[in-house]
Amino acid sequence: MLYWPLAMPANVTPDYKHAEEAFRTAKTADEKIARLENMITLLPKHKGTDHLFADLKRRLAKLKEEAEGGTGHRGAHAGPEIRREGAAQVVLVGPTGAGKSSILRAITHAEPEVGDWPFVTRAMQPGMAFFEDAPIQLVDSPAVAPDTMPVHLLGVVRGADGVLLVEDLARDSLLDDLEAVTTVFSERHVRLVRERAEAHDRDAVRCLVVANKTDAPGAADRLAVLRETVADRLDVVPCSCAPHARESRPLGGSVADLPGVLFRWLRIVRVYTRTPGKRFERTKPFTVFEGGTVGEVCALVHRDFADQLRFARLWRGPAAAALASPHGGGGDPLTVSKTEAVQDGDVLELHL
Repeated sequence: MLYWPLAMPANVTPDYKHAEEAFRTAKTADEKIARLENMITLLPKHKGTDHLFADLKRRLAKLKEEAEGGTGHRGAHAGPEIRREGAAQVVLVGPTGAGKSSILRAITHAEPEVGDWPFVTRAMQPGMAFFEDAPIQLVDSPAVAPDTMPVHLLGVVRGADGVLLVEDLARDSLLDDLEAVTTVFSERHVRLVRERAEAHDRDAVRCLVVANKTDAPGAADRLAVLRETVADRLDVVPCSCAPHARESRPLGGSVADLPGVLFRWLRIVRVYTRTPGKRFERTKPFTVFEGGTVGEVCALVHRDFADQLRFARLWRGPAAAALASPHGGGGDPLTVSKTEAVQDGDVLELHL
């Protein structure tokens, strides 16, 4: 049983107060964990909240310890905490047998167990997919069902950059499966949406439906029905893990295309850096999301660079391509400040 302190700092935000009330009404262990994580994120960080912040962290650790011990929880064990890596983190969710683990195995180096029996996946497992030189972390998760929500999945989903809801085109129960999964999340105050209306709304999570097994008999008809059903809420991407699906199946949608789909859907922006006075060599890019600025890239290069930056030289488009050519040419760069929005493929030379 959690004891909640009567005294509360007066300068917490309305969002924090809303999150606190949601925590008070949470009934399951996983929902309490997710709500408490949300409170920690929303709590203003200053001297007046130091004790409350420490108390929230202690309570979160206690809740996780109790949940992992199996006290009063009906879901599968979530395993160790998943550390975010790459340009973005995307969680695979869906009903049992939809093919989440097959997708992870096909486009990453992860080796999840794959089988024809229900609830094969018992713990969340990460893997890294690549679109060209942009790494995207995929996290496989145990199946979601009306009476089963894996421990910590809500927290991971809320903190992720997006969710892939995997549906099975081989099943006549396709729409019932979709409704069951979305309802389980909705009952726990997570809305799977096409776009977030507000960036800080952690209850709204961007979601893309992956219609898996396009090679199955009757898949074309089920895909058409699925698209019509969710047209006003979510986008649908067809997919198949079968060999040569792109060339041999009328619906296309090879799983090999999925990293590129995710790169564009997530609106990832790659930025390369050049050392002043040296020839440009294309190396691992720094990544931000669309709308990111030169200042954000500076902070990724070094945490002090954003404050120290005087100006940056920027090569874009044909100029950036020429700079990366074997001859090392390139047009005249732009001189920009830290507020300049970057675009995919930009080359930056930082001057401190």
